[in-house]
Amino acid sequence: MRSSPLPLYALALTSFALGTAEFAPNGQLLSVADGFGVPVADAGLITTGFALGGVIGGPLIAAATLRVPHKLLTVMLVTVFLFANIGTALSPTLLLVVLSRALAGAMLGAFMGVAITIASDIVTPARRGRAIALVFSGLTISNVLGVVIGNLAGNAWGWRSVFWFVTVLAVISLFGLVAVLPLKSEAVVAASGSVGTALRTGRLWLTYAAMALAYGGLFIMFTYVEPMLQERSGASHGTVVWLLLVFGVGLVAGTHFAGVFADRSVRATTVTAMVVLIGALIAFSFLDTNIVAVIVLLGVLGAAGFGMVPPLQSFAVEVANVTSPFISAIASASFLAGVSLGSAVGGEVLRRGFDYNALPVVGAGLTSVGLVVFLTVAALHKRALLKAQAFPVPLSIN
Repeated sequence: MRSSPLPLYALALTSFALGTAEFAPNGQLLSVADGFGVPVADAGLITTGFALGGVIGGPLIAAATLRVPHKLLTVMLVTVFLFANIGTALSPTLLLVVLSRALAGAMLGAFMGVAITIASDIVTPARRGRAIALVFSGLTISNVLGVVIGNLAGNAWGWRSVFWFVTVLAVISLFGLVAVLPLKSEAVVAASGSVGTALRTGRLWLTYAAMALAYGGLFIMFTYVEPMLQERSGASHGTVVWLLLVFGVGLVAGTHFAGVFADRSVRATTVTAMVVLIGALIAFSFLDTNIVAVIVLLGVLGAAGFGMVPPLQSFAVEVANVTSPFISAIASASFLAGVSLGSAVGGEVLRRGFDYNALPVVGAGLTSVGLVVFLTVAALHKRALLKAQAFPVPLSIN
């Protein structure tokens, strides 16, 4: 590392708070549906809204704030995120909940963009995968501690208490950013030149598409994991919380090891994670009534689903050949697009009268499409590198 790793830990702490907001509500969909008197598929809009906010708002905010110093930008984003969660906790209608969730999602999308840029700049290229994995570890750990604690609070005091819990986490992370991030940031300039060139590269947009499709396959099922586990596996509402803990442990393990292996081979790590995810989803559809198999498969789904995030982020930076909050924000938005796509497709599958065990099969199909897209772009990128070997272009900072 070229400087202290403390900023990475501060960013990881913040991504923990934001990640809790993203995933904890998935364990409270039945409570939200009951509270507003709507079907579970409609309650899933709180996930869709959050993801759409990140998809649309994240890159727009990143583009509009390219000249804002990194520390000030992170503080601004987390502050708005904090108030958005307060709005969610106080909203009297499902529409207002979805809108406030969309605002929070936009803050997450923009924050992860600048966080990944900071992480990529702090370390050498050879350790980029591990640095990105460390920042993303906050998101993954939020699925172990944040989701479990949030759902315990939701079960005890109602679903709104989950968002008060997130608000407290956001305040703590805000203090961490103020205390640890340096006052002086890297120079931030408008997106032009190399960034513009990267955005005109078809391989980069294919990479973004692979992210959304592969990740979306997981969330076709995971968005509705609570009612699915209750109906298919016979798990009680309280048991679901602990089953989500198993999923979260898989997340942490998958993200950590994927970061390490990504520094050795981004392509092999990504393909392995996607193939394992496809297999686990298919197996889940056949074994979802066996509680032992469910426990094992939830861990595998968490490890594989989130294990592809660090290598795909690293691959996007490699393809773009530039580190920029805007480039990284679009990458984060692509994952959130996958969440939105997955939750929307899953809801449509249920509305058409299919059983919950159809969700993993459809998810495996979508992830398979993502795998094909990634293999295609990886081959195209390898060919482009071979052509450009005689004329290397240095990585630029924008």
